Amino acid sequence: MSKSLTVLAILGALSGQALAQDDWDVWETESGAEVAVAASGAKDAPVTWAAAWNLSTNRVLDNGLEIGAVGRFELQHDHPRRAGFSGVTGSDAGLGQGAFSGLASGPGDDHVGTRAQLEQAYIYAEGGYGELRLGRDEGVATRFYEGAPSIFLKASTANPVLDPTGRAYVRTDHDLTGPALKVSYASPRILGVRGGVSYTPTADVRGLDRDPERRLAGNPQISVDSAAEAAINVSRRLRESGVRVRGALAYSRADVSSALRPDIHGTVETWSAGASAEFDTITIGASVLGSNNGLDSGAGDYSAWVIGATKQAFSLDFGIDYGEATDDLTGLKSESWTIGAARELREGLRVAGGYRSQTARIERVLPLGVPHNEDSPDGIVLEITLSL
Repeated sequence: MSKSLTVLAILGALSGQALAQDDWDVWETESGAEVAVAASGAKDAPVTWAAAWNLSTNRVLDNGLEIGAVGRFELQHDHPRRAGFSGVTGSDAGLGQGAFSGLASGPGDDHVGTRAQLEQAYIYAEGGYGELRLGRDEGVATRFYEGAPSIFLKASTANPVLDPTGRAYVRTDHDLTGPALKVSYASPRILGVRGGVSYTPTADVRGLDRDPERRLAGNPQISVDSAAEAAINVSRRLRESGVRVRGALAYSRADVSSALRPDIHGTVETWSAGASAEFDTITIGASVLGSNNGLDSGAGDYSAWVIGATKQAFSLDFGIDYGEATDDLTGLKSESWTIGAARELREGLRVAGGYRSQTARIERVLPLGVPHNEDSPDGIVLEITLSL
């Protein structure tokens, strides 16, 4: 923490506002916590849960520059074979892994239990020229994300924090580097438009929902270095209709090397786009992502898309969404849809439930004896979230 305060003092001095000793006493500090539990009626689906604690502090200088620090600590118990965390659907049988999707084919799985992680720990300076962040944080491609709404806050169809079935392969949130150390700049929002860039020297942090190094049996298999991201976000309310429209476009690239198959990886390039429209009681949206998965040959592309809508009625939020993902490296094709409703019982306490259908199948017979198969873990999904 002393290093962070030192850097913040330097930022203040550079802005022309030196910080006296007494100035540290007027910093504003906020904290919050949240707990979520998600379960599915599908076969062999465990009860999953997540807890998080947020802490932030900031100081507005006389010249209008705001400087501060943000931290987020998370504790999570997800599906022991969750692809979103471990980065694999099975052990790498010599076929390589996708640098973005992280998927590999094979009979084994990387089992993990309850885990904890410092997901965010960064300092920032924000003023009339934009915001600069330094530390452990999401990149701008993830921060600027826009897309389909969901009645589930944590166990959503696409990009879930909690995945009770371990079969959520649809990812459109463009998270390439996870919570690795990075520097990011975001411009001010002008006429509803904001741009940003991020740079991550080495993506070597195993986050709870993203593992850039794609470990197998605990050992890193992929190295993601010199990752650069650029994104644009649009948020406008149309005066005549009152409709709020949002959109985002992002691109990223990084150098990739593989411990098992150094001959097939080179540069990973990923792009994504998403948009939503919010009416009085209805919200609709969609997002799409495409990546070459780090294979310059183009033989292992990953693509995903999701579309959804929610409707407020009778003190409930009703919702439906559908998404697909295709990973050419493994031949995996995934389809998922959810229909359900949610209600806030009191301030900070929300309950959501619905029916989810998931289908994951190998659309071609792979070498090394991996069979053509299909998996369909369908069932009721229940989620309870408490925010303090």
